[in-house]
Amino acid sequence: MNRLKQRSEAHPLIFGRLQMLWLIVFLLFVVLILRLSWIQLGTGEKYSRLAAENNFKQIPIVAPRGKIFDRQGKPLVENQSLYTAMYLEPDRSKKEKMATAKALAKTLQMPLAEVLKAMDIGLNEKGKDVPRKQPPYFPKRIKEGLSEKEVVSLSENPSQFPGVNIFTEPLRKYRKDTFAVQTIGYVRPFAGAKASLKKYKQASSNTAEHGYLDWEQVGVDGLEYSYQDELRGKNGYRLVRVNASGKLVEVLKEVRPKPGNDIITTLDEKMQSGTEAFIDRHLRSLRTPGGSDYAPYAKNAYAVAMEVKTGKIRAMVSYPDYDPGIWNGKVTTRDYRNLSYVIRNGTIRESPYDARSAPDPDREYLKHPMSVVPLGSTFKPLTVLAGFHKGIITPNTKWSDPAAFYYADATPPIRNSGGHNYGLLTPQKAIQKSSNTFMAWVGTKWYRKEKLKSINELQEITHSFGLGIPTGIKLPGEQDGSEDYLTIAKRYSGLGAMALASFGQAQRYTTLQLAQYTATLANNGVRLRPQLVEKIINPNTGEEKEIKAEVLNRSPIKKRFFQTVHQGMIDVTQPGGTAAHLFQHLPFQVAAKTGTSEQDIPGRGRVENSVFIAFAPADDPQIAVAVVVPEGGYGAVAAGPIAEYLISSYYEQFMKR
Repeated sequence: MNRLKQRSEAHPLIFGRLQMLWLIVFLLFVVLILRLSWIQLGTGEKYSRLAAENNFKQIPIVAPRGKIFDRQGKPLVENQSLYTAMYLEPDRSKKEKMATAKALAKTLQMPLAEVLKAMDIGLNEKGKDVPRKQPPYFPKRIKEGLSEKEVVSLSENPSQFPGVNIFTEPLRKYRKDTFAVQTIGYVRPFAGAKASLKKYKQASSNTAEHGYLDWEQVGVDGLEYSYQDELRGKNGYRLVRVNASGKLVEVLKEVRPKPGNDIITTLDEKMQSGTEAFIDRHLRSLRTPGGSDYAPYAKNAYAVAMEVKTGKIRAMVSYPDYDPGIWNGKVTTRDYRNLSYVIRNGTIRESPYDARSAPDPDREYLKHPMSVVPLGSTFKPLTVLAGFHKGIITPNTKWSDPAAFYYADATPPIRNSGGHNYGLLTPQKAIQKSSNTFMAWVGTKWYRKEKLKSINELQEITHSFGLGIPTGIKLPGEQDGSEDYLTIAKRYSGLGAMALASFGQAQRYTTLQLAQYTATLANNGVRLRPQLVEKIINPNTGEEKEIKAEVLNRSPIKKRFFQTVHQGMIDVTQPGGTAAHLFQHLPFQVAAKTGTSEQDIPGRGRVENSVFIAFAPADDPQIAVAVVVPEGGYGAVAAGPIAEYLISSYYEQFMKR
């Protein structure tokens, strides 16, 4: 009886203990599940990385950059595959890793310090510890462009090179000539470009999904830079398993890269190459002693041909140029020094005189003009248009040329080139004869009427034609030019500023600005954006994006006033004009304006720059050109023949049937 009573009293106690046990087990399972979830979600990346450090590596595959073509699809820039030595750091001692570095230095003929820097194993050439740049599990690129002998040596002696594997990567391949080299630009590895090009972002992981790998090529100048986002493809990767020696055992997964978009430029291969060759011959001729057109310092030339109705650039020459293949090798300090005289695109920004052959180049180039020079008499058509617009003159105005125009007391007079007196002048004849006195008369008459307001209005009109403001072309480093007449008016004399600006001696503009200005003259005041790209093509889908003509602004000057100016520019190429010897072989008339700008160089004195603008056909303009030859002398002598070649070439390539 007592036993039964004890059992009945113990049953609830046992049941309670079982419940407590089940609760504890349940809570343990909950904790375990939460722990597993935390490991999976919270620290999964950590464990994945630890696994990657061990047996698995993710090798990025750099996508080929998009190709660049001329307007007809002729390749200008392509890609080539090169063998690259990649280091997948194995679990070895520092002594063994140093032995690998020394073997690599000997086989690849590289300095040991350079190899250790690339391997990034935390050691210098003396075997001392140094900070790492990247984690051990990041693949390290040792050398690109391996020779056949180097590939064989690395492949056939794996025990000497633990962790070293060979992969193929794309490398930029440029033409063997110098075709539009400054316009196309160049690429460099991201590691060397990231310090100066802040727009490029470092990859946060070795997959480079959201940034750039150190060895990935990025555009540094020209179209390569401006269209970087289009030209850059989408990188892929290989997930591989490696053994204890860091050797690849198998590829577990591969995500293929997607090539970047291709670019069809507006450049015409025959026009561009032909103009480059013509300029080389022409300048050599000008520098040859004995000729009547002798110009011993004519070593640089800048030329642009732009379509009037579309804004498409058919040729853009900055001479001298250089071989773009230099960027595919090691560029020495001496190379950089020589490149400094030719690397800049002188059609859009200041580029120095070619002083490479001088005994002291650093001093010699200071004795010569840069590529942005006063535009000289090529500004005169705009002075006449501004005079019409402001009511200072009319197309029927007649003015007697005094040969020496005194616009203020105790001020040297304005004279025509060669001291000529052109007699009774109209605006049309003043353009044909290139009269400095007529333009100064118009400019100072305007100033006397409106005082300093005339300075601001002249600037506004000038800007509406693309002078003194960016042209809008998609190239890096474009300059606005220099409007020195503003400073002269502010510090010295507004009257003197207008006198000098009226015939182009107090302002300096780039060759591209002159080309846009000329096209705007031809287009009756409609200014278009210069275009260097016809279309962008996605090679993966075939989808095409066409770049259309874009109007930037319209000048306030009435269309009827352009007729007189156009006729004056046509007369420049007719008998009695300053360029009557040019364009006579063409089946249409050409409207042009010569310019001989004077420029004072410190320590040297006054030099004369040759400037020339033209558009054709005069009655239905299709092409506008601008040419600048610093220290070339008269506009019709040095720059004029280059302009003639450009228009003739355009006729052959685009108009002749």
